[in-house]
Amino acid sequence: MVIYVHNGITVPMQMVILTLIPIQYMYLLNMILTNLILGIVFGIAVQVDLEVGFQLIISSIPHSVFEIFAYCILATVLFEMNQAIRVNIINIFKKDKAQVSLVKSFLKTMKAYIVFVMPLIIVAAFLETYLADTLLYLL
Repeated sequence: MVIYVHNGITVPMQMVILTLIPIQYMYLLNMILTNLILGIVFGIAVQVDLEVGFQLIISSIPHSVFEIFAYCILATVLFEMNQAIRVNIINIFKKDKAQVSLVKSFLKTMKAYIVFVMPLIIVAAFLETYLADTLLYLL
């Protein structure tokens, strides 16, 4: 449950908060840093012991793929939401204003989160909890 709360609620909420900042791709920082740290940990594990390092990498691949895919789906809808925010800010200074609905963009983001991201994060949490340990034990 703790894994789902962190990966399914805390991280997406951080991405949504970063989306509210009208700087393009700022919401990707969380995902980039997560994968960067994961790569560093894998590198350290391989340097310490090659066999154990590869076992850790192989056992965590299913979880990582599902989690990263879920965050990528979220990032695509957050791109549109961030674009709507930036267009609305630009419209303040323009005479001929573009019609972009922030509410529709937010509802689209919530719909994608509930329909696509949450189920993938739940699957990733189960894979991390059960399959990763089983694969590590089998290797």
